[in-house]
Amino acid sequence: MKKKFFFWLFLFIFLTTFYFDLSKTNVLEFFTIKNFEIKNTENTDIDLAYSKLEKFKNNNIFLINNDEIASSITDLDFVSDIGIKKIYPDKIEISINEHKIVAVISNKENKYMLSKEGHIIKNYNDKFNSLPLIYGKNTENYFPYFYKLLNDINFNLNKIKYLKYFESNRWDIFLKDGKLIKLSSDESEIKESLADFIAVYSDKKFEQYKIFDFRVKNQLILK
Repeated sequence: MKKKFFFWLFLFIFLTTFYFDLSKTNVLEFFTIKNFEIKNTENTDIDLAYSKLEKFKNNNIFLINNDEIASSITDLDFVSDIGIKKIYPDKIEISINEHKIVAVISNKENKYMLSKEGHIIKNYNDKFNSLPLIYGKNTENYFPYFYKLLNDINFNLNKIKYLKYFESNRWDIFLKDGKLIKLSSDESEIKESLADFIAVYSDKKFEQYKIFDFRVKNQLILK
């Protein structure tokens, strides 16, 4: 009821404020969608997005459903969430919240982009070549939790060359400087082990070691 009230109120104010020759002007056409503006995109295919929105042009801006507009482009790569704003009389503004790509899954001959939430984007883009590679089966299911652990202890992700996930539910981290961190399969120990590694990583006494093995509880084996 409120929407209808405001619609007729707006229409009344509009018609009494501006002077139209109603014999020549179709008032309803004045409120048809003529333009779209997409904002906040970095990786989304904008041309494809605009082409999907074309079908909504010339629809009445008051009657068009926001969810219908959003659903037409939610399947595009990188799109996570969409905000719709109607700018009267004839424009729709769309704000896109994109998936943050944090790693690349390497699977045989293919590479896929992986977001921090575990969302996979299969149309690979070379601009993400500098991100850590991930090897292992179904890593998209396990990586979000592991990624959160790395962030919680401020682990420098830029130092990671690649990660390998084992079905025994554990990770190996290969750093760009050649060092290898072997973690336990016990999730309760992973955070502490990573914190211990950070503590010794900058200590010159440990520079000679290449392998930091935390698989045995309460032990650090150096090689």
